[in-house]
Amino acid sequence: MPIEHPDPIWVLDSESLNHYCQQWLELDAIALDTEFIRTDTFYPIPGLIQVGTGEEVFLLDPLSVQDWGPFARVLQSKSVVKVLHACGEDLEVFNILTGCRPVALLDTQLAAAYAGLGHSLSYQNLLKTLLEVDLPKDATRSDWLQRPLTEAQVSYATLDVVHLLEAYQLLLKQLQDKPQLQWVQEDCDALLSSPLFPDPSEIWKDVKRAWQLRPQQLAVLRKICEYRELEARKSNTPRNRVIPKGSLWPIARDMPDNIRSLSSIQDMKPKTLRKYGEIILDLVEQAKDIPETEYPDQLPAPLPKAARDYGKLIKAWVQEKSAELNIPVELLFPGKMSNALLRQWQNNGQFSIPESIKGWRQREIAKPLILALKEHKTDQR
Repeated sequence: MPIEHPDPIWVLDSESLNHYCQQWLELDAIALDTEFIRTDTFYPIPGLIQVGTGEEVFLLDPLSVQDWGPFARVLQSKSVVKVLHACGEDLEVFNILTGCRPVALLDTQLAAAYAGLGHSLSYQNLLKTLLEVDLPKDATRSDWLQRPLTEAQVSYATLDVVHLLEAYQLLLKQLQDKPQLQWVQEDCDALLSSPLFPDPSEIWKDVKRAWQLRPQQLAVLRKICEYRELEARKSNTPRNRVIPKGSLWPIARDMPDNIRSLSSIQDMKPKTLRKYGEIILDLVEQAKDIPETEYPDQLPAPLPKAARDYGKLIKAWVQEKSAELNIPVELLFPGKMSNALLRQWQNNGQFSIPESIKGWRQREIAKPLILALKEHKTDQR
């Protein structure tokens, strides 16, 4: 049996959007969600924006609304909390339509984790856990650019925000008077201040096994990765359709100088060769010709055994803290933070807090963790 929900109010023109935005600016909080298509493009193509007020649901049509200025003002209002669930790609959609991201954001997936409900909880499971509501998800991958939308699509889109504010209020009640409420807000603020897309000139550092390459090979890798990212954005094409991810490291290792050599590279597709083959070869040559003084610094090798031993201590300490606070390890102190701590020790010979660890994690986790590690080191003497 379908779940009952209010009939949504369609917002199909700029005048209507402006009218309703004036109303939403008077509220304490609104629920937001987006539907989009991202099958053949780098950027998401907005298909629908849902706004829930607790009593009404509005469906905003990006295919017909022209002026998103009033909605941008709602997103930028500090007095209206914008409640979303797992909002990563939603932020991209808002940025495409309005040129901005929301302030005063609360992500219920993060809040649920801090409330002890689990890591990366789906919206379905959030509502089932908090409200005993079983939400269907049968329209998730449908065509949100078709018009008219099907009855199932409209129902699905409406349900995505009908209960969100109620869940938000319950989560606030569970976190009330706990430091975790401030931690959630810090994480949401950090999410809004971080770039939507990576720096093209830095992407090469995240390629697996890049540490195995020599400086000249790294120069090739940097050049290829930067071109791939910029071309994907410029042509609005998925990255893997420019150059497959699995080809990046082999291109840098082998530095091919002809199409035949390039064609033998792992994961290299005929379509890529036809469209980008000569460009890739030219990029390789450009990178090989740069002065040695401009080569990237070699990346550090995997941590030595002594660091891995400390890594086990860090893991055990964080797991104990995770159980104490009832917060998932992945959220409390992600693996990249542990690695940053170990790199700091490897480079300096002592434990100190890396610049990348900030806010409440620096105060509540990194500082006491470093004290524990120093005490362990003293005990071992």
